[in-house]
Amino acid sequence: MKKHALGTLTGLGLAISGIAHAQSSVTLYGIIDEAVRYDTHQNKSGGKLFTMGSGGEIQGSRWGLQGTEDLGGGLAAIFQLEGGFTPNTGVTQQSTPSGTARLFGRTAMVGLRSTDYGTLTMGRQYTLVHEMGWTHDIYAFANYTGTVGFQGAGLTGGGRLDNSVRYTSPTLAGFTLKGSYTFGGAAGNTHQNSSPAVSLSYDHGPLSVGAAYQIVNDIGGLTPATSTYGSTYFGVTIPDSSQKIFTAGATYKFGAAKVFGSYIYSHVYPADYRNDSFSTAVQYFITPSLVLNLPFYIDFVHHAGRSGTRITTGPTFDYFLSKRTDVYVGVDYNHLTGAWTTLAAASGSNQPFYGFNSLFEATIGLRHKF
Repeated sequence: MKKHALGTLTGLGLAISGIAHAQSSVTLYGIIDEAVRYDTHQNKSGGKLFTMGSGGEIQGSRWGLQGTEDLGGGLAAIFQLEGGFTPNTGVTQQSTPSGTARLFGRTAMVGLRSTDYGTLTMGRQYTLVHEMGWTHDIYAFANYTGTVGFQGAGLTGGGRLDNSVRYTSPTLAGFTLKGSYTFGGAAGNTHQNSSPAVSLSYDHGPLSVGAAYQIVNDIGGLTPATSTYGSTYFGVTIPDSSQKIFTAGATYKFGAAKVFGSYIYSHVYPADYRNDSFSTAVQYFITPSLVLNLPFYIDFVHHAGRSGTRITTGPTFDYFLSKRTDVYVGVDYNHLTGAWTTLAAASGSNQPFYGFNSLFEATIGLRHKF
């Protein structure tokens, strides 16, 4: 009798353990995207350069963990930890303004997700304007736009903020509302370093459209070690300022093609930088394994009574060897005028032009997802 009871209890324990395991999951994932690039105008004498840069063109390299636990009643606990790295050196990316390395610089958050009431997350997370912007960018603000494409997004182009709380509503009739708030962490001053944001999107079949607005207080500052958001804007040291960002865009898929369009407004005051950035693109599957990406970016900058433009375009052909591995080749061309020529000549620029008003780049790369 005792042996029978013990066997029953053991079997019940194993069954419960199996159910708990089935209701919880942790996933290890990552992307490694690396490329060899050829660039013109890479020093003051106009020298050419072969480089592997900070990674590939299509996506930033990363590794991460994400998981969920079913708490019952439509409620689940979720988490995500994600770190970026440069594949040709192994160095971690997304460091602090003072240069301290972050283990999980891309995302570090925990939250609760409810089927009926939406999702609440806390930690280091993407800004809502960044998230909305990459949704309507053909390269999702990856290295193409980060190094040779339009840069008018400012924090949008690399926008993650610490100490952020975000709420995402359930999707109703295709609409999803999001709100976030970043705590500044300054004693006695709830406004300093804070960042409120809101976004609204609509998704229905092949159409996705949305907009977001965000204010980031106290960017810049003359001492990087004590500046929460760094001391520069496009590599140029600026006084303590606030940034207002608005973005709106849409994508539409039909047949083998998908079209993209977006607008980003960014104003940094009193540093007096304003950018109006427009982009459009088409993605076309020539075959199920071969895709053409063709973007066009134009950024208008206004600063200290001067203005200028930056235009970027060029095709990338991407061939999928499997669902997880692809190779690609591409070329792109940049042309600058006016204030953009001065801005891109700064040594701290993420793609310095050294006083020249144009840059040509050719790329061949390999991407693997795991």
